[in-house]
Amino acid sequence: MSQEINVLFLDDEKSILSSLRRLFINEPYGVITTSDYKEALDLIGKENIKVVLSDHRMPEIKGTEFLHKVKDMYPHTIRILFTGFAEFSAAEDAINVGEVFRFISKPWDSAELKMIVGQAIHQFDIVKENKELMELTRNKNRELEILNKKLKGMYEVQKEFTSTVSHELRTPLASMKSTVDLVLGEAPGKLNEDQKKFLTKTKNNVDRLNRLINDILDLTKLESGKTELNLKFGNINQVILEAIEAHESAAKEKSLFLKAEVDENLPELPFDSDKLQQVFSNLLANAIKFTEQGGITVSSSNNQEKNHVEICIKDTGVGIKEEDKVKLFQKFQQLGDAAQRSGGTGLGLAICKEIVVRHGGKIWVESEPGKGSAFHFILPIQERRKD
Repeated sequence: MSQEINVLFLDDEKSILSSLRRLFINEPYGVITTSDYKEALDLIGKENIKVVLSDHRMPEIKGTEFLHKVKDMYPHTIRILFTGFAEFSAAEDAINVGEVFRFISKPWDSAELKMIVGQAIHQFDIVKENKELMELTRNKNRELEILNKKLKGMYEVQKEFTSTVSHELRTPLASMKSTVDLVLGEAPGKLNEDQKKFLTKTKNNVDRLNRLINDILDLTKLESGKTELNLKFGNINQVILEAIEAHESAAKEKSLFLKAEVDENLPELPFDSDKLQQVFSNLLANAIKFTEQGGITVSSSNNQEKNHVEICIKDTGVGIKEEDKVKLFQKFQQLGDAAQRSGGTGLGLAICKEIVVRHGGKIWVESEPGKGSAFHFILPIQERRKD
């Protein structure tokens, strides 16, 4: 099997070329020699030449001039100059101007010459490999950019479709709800127990569908950035107390305590009161739903040195499995058994996350099965919300 030619020698002395061929005959790469610089340039284009070595003093062209031509025509080829002892200025010019890899003095040391040629081939291979990797990376980045644009386009279409469909469903749902309410109110006439039972079930399903539509619209607007936060500086403790008051009756129905443990020394911070009421409403409703004994505590604490206030809604409920925690803030995820999931949309926690993140904060959960759950979220004291 013939060797691939990787090295070219240019010298006007035939005896030198002959000795170079003998010197490299057992190397793992092939060499080719010529005394004609034009033929040398042609060979570089035809063969896989990685390294060119040229004598400096030749009748038709100087080695530095020839290697400069090689640089212009084949910039990635490694260039080495042979010089005599009196030609160091030419060597300097070759290195500084022609960007020659090395220069070798005549007469050369055979072992050193082989080592330098080996290093030059290795240098060529590294540069080529890096270039290929860079090109591959550029191609992959272009593919990812195209894919990302497609995904963004699909996501925008999905959001627009979701918003449109949700809006279109609202009108017939409102009509259905008013009709069912009229019949349940016995405006058309007296109802028997079975009729009331079936109509009540219908009303519950209509209400649940209406909640789902509202949640989808809320989440779609939040994700698309169409919901503007009405930020005003205020005391978050007041929002906590209002949220507890709104959920007291639901907690009492299950004989659960619902209390606040707030830090009275909280600084005022910027927040959208209505949006945070939505966060508290979702978190408290979940806590009450998944708690059968004990109760729920809502606390606030001042972390001014870290530029945030931390809120915690802690319950004594069933807790959450470790493998379920990653699903919590995703869309359409409902945990617990079928009885506990009924009536939920699976969007509440996703909405909570979007609202908190839009405020510049973050939300997370700490929980163990059978030991209750603690939902924490932080809000910045100085505004750093996400637009």
